[in-house]
Amino acid sequence: MNGMGEMSSVLRIILIIGSLIFFVFIMNMVRTKKLELKYALTWILTSFSFVLLSIFPEILFFIAALMHIELPVNALYLCVISLLLLIVFTLSVAVSRQALRIKTLVQEIGLIKETLERMKKEG
Repeated sequence: MNGMGEMSSVLRIILIIGSLIFFVFIMNMVRTKKLELKYALTWILTSFSFVLLSIFPEILFFIAALMHIELPVNALYLCVISLLLLIVFTLSVAVSRQALRIKTLVQEIGLIKETLERMKKEG
């Protein structure tokens, strides 16, 4: 085996270990309730795909050929950018939903305070 093949094997092992550590990290965040499962699903799928691509890099070559992309690394960039856009969109929806809920809670608290003030003045 030449130097390039050994580097590829070493790189593959490093990628597999890194991907598995990332997967375990995400699962631990869910287990310790630091990350809700509904938000973690995207990260779990991401880490699972990293593990798959580390073990079977041929998948990337297949995806590149399927999409008529000349270099597999460009297919990887496209997939990662698409995934990041999906994550940003998901988080934007979650933030918007939370902002609406916070606004509603602030309004309800304001109404409750007003009612309490009125009750204090009357009673």
